[in-house]
Amino acid sequence: MTSSAPGPDFVAARTDKYFAKTAEILAAHGDARATYAVFLRTDVVVAIDPAVDFLRQVYPADAAIPLEITRVVPEGAPLTAGLPMLYVAGSLAALSPIETLLLQRIGFPCVSAQNAFSMCVALPGAAFLAMEARHTTGDDMHLACSYGAAVGSRAARLTGAKGFVGTSTDIAAPLFGTPQGLGTMPHSLIGYAKARMLAAGRDPEVESATLEAARLYAAQFPDEESYTVLNDYDGREVSDALAVCGWFYGPDGPGRAGKRLAFRLDTHGGRHLEGLDWDESVRTLLAWTDCKTPAEIVRLALAGSEFEEAGAMSADEVRDKLLFGTGVTAAAAVHFRKALDEAGFHEARIVVSSGFDTLKCRAFGNLSAPVDVVGTGSFLPSRLSRTYATADIVRYELPDGSGGWKAFDLVKAGREFLKLG
Repeated sequence: MTSSAPGPDFVAARTDKYFAKTAEILAAHGDARATYAVFLRTDVVVAIDPAVDFLRQVYPADAAIPLEITRVVPEGAPLTAGLPMLYVAGSLAALSPIETLLLQRIGFPCVSAQNAFSMCVALPGAAFLAMEARHTTGDDMHLACSYGAAVGSRAARLTGAKGFVGTSTDIAAPLFGTPQGLGTMPHSLIGYAKARMLAAGRDPEVESATLEAARLYAAQFPDEESYTVLNDYDGREVSDALAVCGWFYGPDGPGRAGKRLAFRLDTHGGRHLEGLDWDESVRTLLAWTDCKTPAEIVRLALAGSEFEEAGAMSADEVRDKLLFGTGVTAAAAVHFRKALDEAGFHEARIVVSSGFDTLKCRAFGNLSAPVDVVGTGSFLPSRLSRTYATADIVRYELPDGSGGWKAFDLVKAGREFLKLG
C-alpha cells in the first residue's frame, strides 16, 4: 500500500513544515525521546497494520534512539472514540516529520473498517462486493479503504455475517483473498449491444438489448461459472430479466452446463422499478412483512439503527429512499424476487447496488429483503472529519547526564486523559 523503503526526501517533501522546522531545532539543541499516543475522535475498527509497516520503513535505521511501537488493541478490534490505538516512542527529531504521513494512513482504513463491519452485520445473510474504486482519489485511497473494508469484514464474520467476498479491481483483490477483481457488465456494454442491434436493423423494443449483452458476455467469457446481468438500462428490469432467464436456462443456455445467473438491480433514483409505483410498493411490503400500516414497516426497517446512520435524513426521507420510493428499494427487491419465482426461475440470484450504506443495509436486513449480494462502495467515510487521526506526545524524556533518561509526562491542556498510567 506504500512505496518500498521511502527515504528522507520522501518524508521531507510531504510533511507539514512546522514539523520539519521542529526537527531542525532539535538537531541544534539536542534530541529527546518522545512517546506519542495515536487516536481517532470516532468509534472505529482498528485497521492500522499498513500504517505501522510504513512507520517502520521510514523511521531512520541509524537513529540513535530506537523506535518502539506498542499496540493497545489488535487489528480488527473495535475501539471507542478518543482511546489510543497505539503508542509510538522514539527520536523526536525523527518522528516529528513522520507524524503527518503516519496520520494520513490511519483514518481512512479505520473508518472504512467500522463502516464495513456495521454494514455486514446489518445484512448478515448477504455477501458483499467492494465497488468503491471509482469514488476514490486514486490508488492510495482505494487501497487504504479496501484494506479497511477487508478488516471490518473479517470482524463481521466472527458474528456469523458473510461479509465481503471480493472487490471490483485486481489491485485490491489480494486484500480480500481473491486472485483478481470480480464483476461482469456495466451499463456501457448494454448500450453497445443496443447500438449493434440498431446498426443491424434489429428492433431493441422487440428484442432485449440486455439479453444481447448477456449473450456477448457469455460468448467472450465461456469459462466463468457465474454471470451477473445488469438489467435496468431500458427500464424493463423484470421483462429483460425474464428474457435473459428464458435463454440462460433454456435448452442451449449456459444454465444447462451448470452456470449460475444473477441480476444486479441498479434502478435509477428518478423512477420505480418496472411494475412498481408508490402504492404498489406499499402493498408489496405490507404483504411481505405482515405489517398493518406503512408506519409499522418504517419502524421495523429502522429498528436498531443509530442516530448517526440516518445523517440528515428525516424518517419520511428514509421511507422514500429505502422502502417505497424510487430506485433500489426494499419493495423493488421483493417485487423482483417474486417475479422471478412466479416465472419458475428460483435459481436466479439478486445483486443490489446504489447507496448501500449501513442504514440501507440495516433496513434491508430488518425486513429480510431477498438479497444475495450487495455491491457497494458506501463504506467510504461519508464525513471527512471522521478520518482525522491525531498523535499527541504524552511523555518527553531528556538525557539525565549519566546514560539514562529523565521522563516528563506532559500533554497539552484538554488531553490529560491520554497520559500514560
